[in-house]
Amino acid sequence: MRSGEFALAGSAYTLHRTGKRSTLPSCSSHHTKGVREKNLSDFCGSTFKSSVTCSADCDPSINITMLIPRGCEDSMRFSLPKRTVLTAKSFPALLFVVLNACPLSAQQAGSSPPADWLGRATLTGDWSGVRTMLENTGIRLSAGFTTESAANPVGGERQSARYTQEVDFGADIDLNRLAGDPGAKLQILLTDRVGRSLSADTIGNLFAVQQLYGAGQNFRIVELNYQQRLFGDKLNVELGWSPAGDSFASLPVLCDFQSGFICGHPSPMTTNSGAHNYPVGQWGARVKVSPLRQFYAQIGVYQVDPNEENGDKGFDLGFSSTGVLIPVEFGWLPGSLTGKFPGIYKIGGYYNSSASPDVLKDINGLSAGSNGGPFLTHSGRSGAYGMADQVIQRDASDSQRFLRIGAMGGIGDRATAMYRYFVAAGGVRQGTFKRRNADFISVLLGYARINPRLTQYQQDRDAVTPGAVGIQTYERIAEIDYNVQIAPWLSVRPNLQYVMRPGGTGTIPNAVVFGLHTGVTF
Repeated sequence: MRSGEFALAGSAYTLHRTGKRSTLPSCSSHHTKGVREKNLSDFCGSTFKSSVTCSADCDPSINITMLIPRGCEDSMRFSLPKRTVLTAKSFPALLFVVLNACPLSAQQAGSSPPADWLGRATLTGDWSGVRTMLENTGIRLSAGFTTESAANPVGGERQSARYTQEVDFGADIDLNRLAGDPGAKLQILLTDRVGRSLSADTIGNLFAVQQLYGAGQNFRIVELNYQQRLFGDKLNVELGWSPAGDSFASLPVLCDFQSGFICGHPSPMTTNSGAHNYPVGQWGARVKVSPLRQFYAQIGVYQVDPNEENGDKGFDLGFSSTGVLIPVEFGWLPGSLTGKFPGIYKIGGYYNSSASPDVLKDINGLSAGSNGGPFLTHSGRSGAYGMADQVIQRDASDSQRFLRIGAMGGIGDRATAMYRYFVAAGGVRQGTFKRRNADFISVLLGYARINPRLTQYQQDRDAVTPGAVGIQTYERIAEIDYNVQIAPWLSVRPNLQYVMRPGGTGTIPNAVVFGLHTGVTF
């Protein structure tokens, strides 16, 4: 690798390289606006033209380290050290120099070999150095494309197949690098979903066999928030628009599945609590305190809008609300100092102040199923949960290969919750066959018990009007996946699901579901 340095002082741009120096002409002393050009030669035998845009005012100095890969097989990369000061005036000029000095792949002699293409972190690569330059200035862009296909050859209300997909793109903006605000970050994320649901169309079960389906199947804003780290990361504050389920009652080990039973906020708890799960956001604030690295406590306050998942709410950031959701969580992170056998242990609870109907009683304290009267209304609802996630084994020969298991359970409000309790357990074996360290096998089991008081209401209703409603008790799911990591940016994950007692009624045959999850990181 050969190295050099660009120095931008006033309107002068100087290139330093080993044994040579080439200086771009500076603007005239009276700073007349205009463009000066100079050829920069002897870069791998090529000649590149760069230019300097002069403005009425001199730009402050910027020091930039430039790395030129051996033989110029790849694009030049720019990294900005912490001392960099980037202003609105200097950035366009710098970007112009980078784009003109760095050859695009199409301009280089030959193309990158397939091994390099498959080995890169993202499908689109480094954009001739622009991506790295943006990240070094504090702007990290991301995008992805995910699909989920599912078919039930056995069971359900009928047999069929369905496909759904999601495109996501966003930015994490480091305000320390960009604007000198230490520990501050802006987070922006949008998603676009299209497709059909096998669960809704053909199986009739409670927990979707394609977790990508839902949230209005529309284009929506997921994250738009400000985050601040203070006192050496001992205090974290988040303000703005985000799903509460991203921060509370989430368990990473149980997220590598196609089933919608759990990933982030568990689906039964989402129904009970009124919290929103990805990709549905809500206005809120969260404060997290970590007196020690292994321990934390956090509390949040979030808007409650039951209609936010509707298809016409993708960009509706209104403040309409039926109440506030207040989640509280305490966490212990053993092994976080060594990293060899890390674990995550959490307990928490929530209170939703929204008016909530009783699942059995009417306003007279009798069964609404028998009398047909309006439901009794409660001034809020609550619930609690606990969860654990632990690495229990790591290969001595390769630390990237390990076994991680997890479990969680939660209880809902007896008077108002649809699910009285739920449990889930599973695990992930990272590293499968020889030289397949990035592949993994994952297994999930889940069970959700319908509130017995809701079951009683359905039985009373059925006694008055036979067949008017299904009588629900529980639903169970099981899933096994094998993830093939073809490239760092490309994964293909076939899976098999088994849905027991779909819909919770026992009248729908158990379903076998073959699924395929694919993911691309751009």
